[in-house]
Amino acid sequence: MSGQSRKLKFKAETKKVLDIVINSLYSHPDIFLRELISNSSDALDRLRFKMLTTPELDVDREPRIDILPDEENGILIIRDNGIGMTEDEMAKELGTIARSGTGSFLEEMSKPEGEKTPEFIGQFGVGFYSTFMVSDKVEVISRKMGSGEPGHRWTSTGHDTFTISEEEDIREGTSVILHLKKDMDEYLKSYKLRELVRKYSDFISYPVYIKSDDNSDWEKEPVNSQKPIWTRSEDDVSDEEYNEFYRHLSFDSQEPLSRLVFHAEGTTEFYSLLFIPSSRTMDMLMPDYKAGVRLFIKKVMIEEEADELLPRYLRFIKGVVESSDLPLNISRETLQENRTVRIIRKALTGKVLGWFGDMLESDIEKYRKFFTNFGDMIKEGIYADMQHREELADLLLVWTSSSGEEQKSLRKLVEELPEDTDRLYYITGTDRKELASSPYLESVGKSDVEVLLFDSPVDEFMLQSLGEYRGKKLVSLLKEVDEEDLSDAEKAEKKNAEETFSGLLEYIKDQLGDRVEAVRFSPRLKESPCILVSDRNDPGDMLRQMMRSMNQELPDAKKILELNPVHPIITTLQDLYENDRSGDRLSDYVQILFDLGTVMAGARPENPADFGRRITDLLT
Repeated sequence: MSGQSRKLKFKAETKKVLDIVINSLYSHPDIFLRELISNSSDALDRLRFKMLTTPELDVDREPRIDILPDEENGILIIRDNGIGMTEDEMAKELGTIARSGTGSFLEEMSKPEGEKTPEFIGQFGVGFYSTFMVSDKVEVISRKMGSGEPGHRWTSTGHDTFTISEEEDIREGTSVILHLKKDMDEYLKSYKLRELVRKYSDFISYPVYIKSDDNSDWEKEPVNSQKPIWTRSEDDVSDEEYNEFYRHLSFDSQEPLSRLVFHAEGTTEFYSLLFIPSSRTMDMLMPDYKAGVRLFIKKVMIEEEADELLPRYLRFIKGVVESSDLPLNISRETLQENRTVRIIRKALTGKVLGWFGDMLESDIEKYRKFFTNFGDMIKEGIYADMQHREELADLLLVWTSSSGEEQKSLRKLVEELPEDTDRLYYITGTDRKELASSPYLESVGKSDVEVLLFDSPVDEFMLQSLGEYRGKKLVSLLKEVDEEDLSDAEKAEKKNAEETFSGLLEYIKDQLGDRVEAVRFSPRLKESPCILVSDRNDPGDMLRQMMRSMNQELPDAKKILELNPVHPIITTLQDLYENDRSGDRLSDYVQILFDLGTVMAGARPENPADFGRRITDLLT
């Protein structure tokens, strides 16, 4: 018996998404069943969890999902005895796009037909609307477990509106009633439904039953295996099954790049099935990005985003961990302090880093793809995880001054260095190709020394945390040279130049004033007239830029202007200083020299117009 009903309009963007789903995915109608079974599984998960946290909730029934085809009336029903929904929840969950990402969904759907894949639909929380691909009308009858409220019926034809009416005498849980389109009657055949359940939902941990006229025991014989895929032997699970489970778990349309099946035994036993995505989403770098690993205890999902199981920098990993050694009533707060959780975290972290290392050794092309997507997070781990710092550094791929278009393994590069090498030189910037021709490389001359080139914003953080690698000191060529690092010949050359040009050095410093910390000669310059370097304790410009992007400020530091004492420009300046220092020419040359150093450092002159005018005057 129905009570009073109310008619509501879909939200504008929901209606737009609904139209697109109905009209654009017509070639992939099978996915509606996968989405509805997944929703039922989630409802049963939530009921299980509520039963654990609400002891007074008395539920005495086995969880199940039933699929009921009615060929005579053209109706297909998918029902569960999960947690159910209230009237307000039905309006919110079924009448609006509850998840963020609608814009991304619409962008995906704007792609040419051949580039769209059916799997991505769940990624944006619009899976329920796939029912309208096969149905003229959809009804949802639901009653919330333990709410004390009556049930309600949600009805829509997929156009502008939907209605919600009160229903009496209905069971707790949810039933989705599909009034199928005339050309969709194949979804009323039990063999077709069995095929789809086994293809898409065999791993669901609740029994799925399909009503069949030729099987009177259908209510006792589940179609799916129910055994969680992560507890099954890897030999018994196909790649297709693993990939389908990954899509179900992550809402990712692509296959995973790699997977790890790991069963730990001993004082603490747990199962894990982990995946590396094939690509990185932009939000993975956001501070509020949630972990992708679900925690199960005795087949009950306790936490969907269990960030206690892996370090923050491994948040891109998707998967499942199940342990029977944790209490079912554990809270999120006590998870962090639980000894068993700490043991699992330690074991998982070591196993995952070993997984990455094995990939680096066995399949460098796959690893390059992995590092392109997630290398910044490995670097994040180097400065965040002191315990695993060396292991993480072993996973680095680096560009070098001679690496061309392919990155090299830092560990292998170091292993091939002469035994007496005690330092690794590097420079940082924003453009790798510019770095490869940087004047800062002159300090290592034309030798075979490979300079590491770092062009990611997180590199400065990482390098300052690392300090050295496998006994080799990391030395930035963008910073002033430590006197101790100069040879006796270089020290003598520097001292002689500063004595010979002492007046010029003082003049240049006076002209530049507070724009520079100091002006000195450097024996490391071979071809360029000058460079601007930082104090050896300066955190670096890349780090400043990154901090500003996070609305944090690091004070700017003055640069040191280093000059090449044998360059013709410097000898010209010395001649002007000795013979014509009172005119504007020497002063203009000094300003040009400073701006030139700024440009060679990859930055913009303080006043480009003045720089251009002085260059024009010089050339005319």
